[in-house]
Amino acid sequence: MEVFAEGYMKAIKVFISYAHESDEVSNSVLMLANKMRAEGVDAEIDQYEEAPPEGWPKWMMRQIQQSEYVLVVCTKLFYDRANDFSGGRQGLGVKWETNIILQQLYSNSTNNKKFIPVVLNDKSGGFIPLPLEPYTYYDVSIESKLISLIDRLKGVSKSKRPPIGGGEEVREERSSLPPKDRKTLFITSVIDIDLWNEARWKGMAFVSDPSLESPPIIGFVFENSQKGAEIFDGLRARFGAIDADDEIRISFIEAISTTQPLAYKVQVSTDWDVAAKRLGQNGAKLDSSLMMFIGRIHEMNPPAGSKNLEVFKHAYSYFGKYFITNVDVRGGELSPNFGNMIAKKKINFRKKSDVVGSKNDPDYVVFAKAGDVPGL
Repeated sequence: MEVFAEGYMKAIKVFISYAHESDEVSNSVLMLANKMRAEGVDAEIDQYEEAPPEGWPKWMMRQIQQSEYVLVVCTKLFYDRANDFSGGRQGLGVKWETNIILQQLYSNSTNNKKFIPVVLNDKSGGFIPLPLEPYTYYDVSIESKLISLIDRLKGVSKSKRPPIGGGEEVREERSSLPPKDRKTLFITSVIDIDLWNEARWKGMAFVSDPSLESPPIIGFVFENSQKGAEIFDGLRARFGAIDADDEIRISFIEAISTTQPLAYKVQVSTDWDVAAKRLGQNGAKLDSSLMMFIGRIHEMNPPAGSKNLEVFKHAYSYFGKYFITNVDVRGGELSPNFGNMIAKKKINFRKKSDVVGSKNDPDYVVFAKAGDVPGL
């Protein structure tokens, strides 16, 4: 059965690509998207999304591929990121979108009808990336230019030749789309996902001084010791020799199995309270925001009679602090990387029964199944 809607015209789908340079830029982009939706253009921006199930990279790719037009908001930060060929990890979202745009421009032999540069004010005209410089750009801070852009997106232009002998009004009107509420997603993590995937965390090692002359050490053992060292190189560069605010959250959850009484799980993540406080100090409005944290979980099954964790607990209770670092594996021997050690004070020793009662518990995810908590 075929269904036809009389007089129905599908809204033009438009994706707006930009860099999160400041609240002012983000708010201007939000206002632009809402204005276009009010004019009947199906504008899409990341601020309308909370957490796309396919992940941000695939979401961005899908938006660019499925949209009829892509508006590239040319600001200084976008320009700098688009021209950053250092291979660094900063601004990966903009770099990812830029690569897609460049590839499509190349594939179309620079015959570009899809990607439209826009600027937010008259001072941004110098920040149009080189591949987009040959094309008409629009300063959306000027009402007439904004209207011209919207007309172009709709396929309407006052400069179009009218039919011979016809005096019809050329400009078309389409029903407006409802504006969308802004939803801000903050993603913060002490976990470098790619590095942890490559390093393949496989175990824990404890170093305790029997004479109690120095604090104990927790060592993370990785299958790829080199990548494990890079993980702690990064953490050391970020936090220094001391994680003063204990933003790196480490939990040991015991009593997880009735058949394996010594088994326990370890979770490494971000301390919610510390991250929220830092974001609040940076001007984030946490009462209207969604926060996402990324962690890593590993289950340990020590052999019968193992006292390693108990010895560590005893040393920790004596000093009230400890160190974390990666462990080098050389010739079958484990050796803590003393150059990467980070001092910490806070650690969480818990039991499964203390965790599973609340889905809001930061360690609930250790035992949760897919669908029990958002994002799993």
